[in-house]
Amino acid sequence: RIGKRINNERVDEALSLNPDIVSTACPFCLVMLTDSVNGKKNDGKAKESIQVVDVAQLLLQSVKTPLDPEDTSETESEPEPEPVK
Repeated sequence: RIGKRINNERVDEALSLNPDIVSTACPFCLVMLTDSVNGKKNDGKAKESIQVVDVAQLLLQSVKTPLDPEDTSETESEPEPEPVK
């Protein structure tokens, strides 16, 4: 065999930047990158905290607002609005 598997090549490129997250928009690439990152973690060549996620997951995390535990009790006691007929 000559060459290197492309998923390992891409993960090596990403790991050279010391990321916390590796992201892709392609479902196939997500699986391939996850496999490679898990292999690197097992070999001790990648930090255990690194994640491989879809770009949509990053977007969702960026727009989510954290729930304030103090505010949740107020919203639970408010009556629900009547449905429109």
